[in-house]
Amino acid sequence: MIRTILAVVLVLSSLTATALDDVSLNVGTIESRGWKLEGIQIDLTDLANNPQKLTLTINKLSLPLPFNDLNLINIHCSSFTWQNNELLCTRGRAHVRSKRWQSPAANFSFHIREKHSTLKLTDLQLADGTVSIDAEERGKQWQVQINAKAVDSALIQKLFQPAIFELKGGRISFKLNASGSHALIEDFTLTAELNGLTVQTKDGRFAAEALSLDTRVEAQNNKGLWQWQSHSRFNGGALYIEPFYLEADRQSIGLDAQGNWSDKNKRAEIKSASYKHATALALSGSAIVKYEKKVTLEKVDLTLHSDDLQKLSALYLKPFFEQTALEGLTFAGTINADFSIIQDSLTALTATVNKFAIRDTAERIRVENGVGTIYWSNDEIFNRPSTFAWRQLQLYALPIGPSRLLFLSRASSFRLLEKTHLPFLGGEIAINQLGWQAKKQQDPEIYFAGSLNNISLEQWSKALNWTPLSGTISGNIPRVEYSNKTLSLGGEINIKVFDGDIKITQLASSGLFTDFPKFYSELEINNLDLDQLTSKFEFGGITGKLSGFVRQLTMENWHPVSFYAWLGTPDDDDSRHRISQKAVKNIASIGGGGASDILSRSFLSFFETFGYDKIGLGCYLHDGVCQLMGVEARPQGYAIITGGGLPRIEVIGYNPRVDWNVLMERLKRISASDEVIIK
Repeated sequence: MIRTILAVVLVLSSLTATALDDVSLNVGTIESRGWKLEGIQIDLTDLANNPQKLTLTINKLSLPLPFNDLNLINIHCSSFTWQNNELLCTRGRAHVRSKRWQSPAANFSFHIREKHSTLKLTDLQLADGTVSIDAEERGKQWQVQINAKAVDSALIQKLFQPAIFELKGGRISFKLNASGSHALIEDFTLTAELNGLTVQTKDGRFAAEALSLDTRVEAQNNKGLWQWQSHSRFNGGALYIEPFYLEADRQSIGLDAQGNWSDKNKRAEIKSASYKHATALALSGSAIVKYEKKVTLEKVDLTLHSDDLQKLSALYLKPFFEQTALEGLTFAGTINADFSIIQDSLTALTATVNKFAIRDTAERIRVENGVGTIYWSNDEIFNRPSTFAWRQLQLYALPIGPSRLLFLSRASSFRLLEKTHLPFLGGEIAINQLGWQAKKQQDPEIYFAGSLNNISLEQWSKALNWTPLSGTISGNIPRVEYSNKTLSLGGEINIKVFDGDIKITQLASSGLFTDFPKFYSELEINNLDLDQLTSKFEFGGITGKLSGFVRQLTMENWHPVSFYAWLGTPDDDDSRHRISQKAVKNIASIGGGGASDILSRSFLSFFETFGYDKIGLGCYLHDGVCQLMGVEARPQGYAIITGGGLPRIEVIGYNPRVDWNVLMERLKRISASDEVIIK
């Protein structure tokens, strides 16, 4: 382009040999490598003087790709001189026009020499702001500086519709310095200030409101490898980057990073990065990212520190917990963590927590004053143990006292390394074995073995807001396993309660973590003390022993669908047998009958307790109907209580077949009213 203009000037200079005061030349159109000048006119006056006065007018200057949407029009240089192969426009005006916008006239100047040229465009009006451009060419090298001040983002939006985002307000200022050779950019520096920016993408995944942001990016191109550094500060307003919502909240958020990038290799290396959000989060590390067909984290090493886990979990974890089993959980305390990622997969993690706490709006779990260090690796031979201790742990309404776990966590497994004793309701839970193994596309395998020792029934019932119970529970749990969506018991569970024992065998479950779990079991009940069992209930008092069984129990979605059960006085029971009047009424309501002895009916209202020989009630549940049975068969029913001593009492059931739901309603009414009438 410079050579073309010089050639024109040489033609004009040849005319100075004639005796003319001025010369005017209409060049028309010049095209060269995508550049196009239209309507060129050069006026040369004062030919007799040195230097001559040269005026240049160009109707339109079209730029090559990728700037072909931008044109300079009505270019006029009122002070245009040529001397010693040098062109100089010190005072010029030009308009900038594109398909979307047109600016008022801006100041325009250039200085063209054979090996060194400059171009300046100042006071360019754009979106209620100003833009200046300063360019220089020296041989094959060039550099350009663009300075924009207080550009209105809403007006920018109107100029560049349609767009993938919607700008609603705010001002943008930036300064760009770039240099290169021919079409190659060799380095650039960009500084930008966003003030009060309000913007939203059409897909809603990014938005900002009244955003104030300062950023600086520097980059150098070394044979196709870009080396860059960036520094950004989020000083005010709100920012949403799916799924995170952040507010400056008078505490700035900063991001500093440096690295290199090669578009040829489709690879970016972040040599160092640091992200800090007040006390909530400090994150630093390095990464290698591949983006040929999809974005792949080839290698990432990060260090995380937080003095305020409560704020960190609210800002950065809560969005991931929503609509999952973790919804409602928040954390508190401090944390230091290191983790590594290779090929999009977590490979190693170390996390140390102090004053750790877990809160749950659903009241499923609560932890106070936790402390420990967790080590994890995806290496199957990794063997560094982890520890975690707490001052208080609560699962639903059940509190577990201070304790400590020593465990090994690696790959997709967890294993307790030593026997652990958990203080629980005046006694303890002893954990002898506990393990967890994840399976691809399957539920995990889980195993447990331990025991219950002297658990207070009084504290248990109080914690669960039940009718107060008395006594303790002790029992052995040899091994419980969960595999292939089935829970199974290896051996039997023995529980000592109410001075007797309950033995659970054939324990199994399928679909335990689905919407329709199934449960199977058999139980044997031996010599429970009825006085301890009934003294705290509204049912009424009974003394004696109680034994029985539940066989072939099947439950679906935690509702019984079939079983064969019996509860009654054992044959070898020689303890004292007494039953209260209230208990007689309630038992009679279960079987749908009453006391049959005439003498007992006559004097029933005068006695609070009665002697009995045996109590017994059985049920065979099938197809929603319970087939009831008692201690003895009767011509018109079955005896639930047989008399013994004076006053003598018997309770007869007359309805052998009862709908299961009706039977459950009767049991619910027992503690709700005293409307049962004994005949």
